[in-house]
Amino acid sequence: MTSAVPIPDLAATTLQLVDAPSESYSEAAAVELVRRLVPGAPVYDDGEVLLYGEGPVVLAGHLDTVPAQRNIPGRIENGVVHGLGASDMKSGVAVMIELARAGVPGRYLFFTREEVPVTESPLPALFATGLLADAELAVVLEPTDNELHAGCLGNLQARVTFDGESAHSARPWTGVNAIHELVRGLEPLVGLEPEDVELDGLVYREVVSAVRVAGGIASNVVPAHASAELNMRFVRPGAEERLRALLPDGAIEVLSLSPPAPPALRNARVARLRELVPTVKPKQAWTPVAQFAEQGIDAINFGPGATAYAHRVDEQVPVANLERSFAVLREFLS
Repeated sequence: MTSAVPIPDLAATTLQLVDAPSESYSEAAAVELVRRLVPGAPVYDDGEVLLYGEGPVVLAGHLDTVPAQRNIPGRIENGVVHGLGASDMKSGVAVMIELARAGVPGRYLFFTREEVPVTESPLPALFATGLLADAELAVVLEPTDNELHAGCLGNLQARVTFDGESAHSARPWTGVNAIHELVRGLEPLVGLEPEDVELDGLVYREVVSAVRVAGGIASNVVPAHASAELNMRFVRPGAEERLRALLPDGAIEVLSLSPPAPPALRNARVARLRELVPTVKPKQAWTPVAQFAEQGIDAINFGPGATAYAHRVDEQVPVANLERSFAVLREFLS
């Protein structure tokens, strides 16, 4: 691959984005920075979503980050950009901005509130306008280490509650300890192994984890209620039914449900992208490719972010990753 056009200072743009505060629900500074950096007027701008350009391919990136861990402001050191969101996904956004500034044809979509439940996403308002109805492919610049990560897992968040009967802790036999019921009730989950599911030659792993536990009101009271929050990642339909069958002794409340996305490897434009990026893996996570898939738009993940450093206190991305993503997407879109 040749590089006739000089590569811009992607590291500097990434650092500028890192230093723009943009934890979920507080992305205004990052939105304004994108407005300043991307040339031309947006096709759509509701304060949460910015859409620029035209063409059959949409490049998409979210502006928000997880909460800071004393990793802002960022820095550039030894060929690496460090700081909050450097990997997930200020680096991908920087590549998008610099492609737009270089005049590379395409649609550029920037949006907020991705690192929160999908019910908070601002994308449905954009989809409702029909502005993306004719898109042939969306490339979501999530961290993939410059590999193609096809499809994504669904994400089900639920709470399972076990009831008992309160009593004095000196006479526990007069009541029913809900925490003990929870421990017994979660045994099927504890023994559950990841289940591999193959789609289009890619193997996704379905898993269920208990991620938070609550119960008890005082040290001298046998608790009457105890609950655990559960996270289930899946690709097959019927996830909620399988979760209820796994834990029949608890009362399950679904808190949020984000569907999976198919690999979309049969899309002609994905086939062209695969010529430039031969490594294809399943996306063992949920990403906004699922939101595009719900709209009938094929989508795939490809971005410079380092997956091993996403959401970490030492979050970082090599500058070489940025340059590789820029070169690949410039050739793909041109």
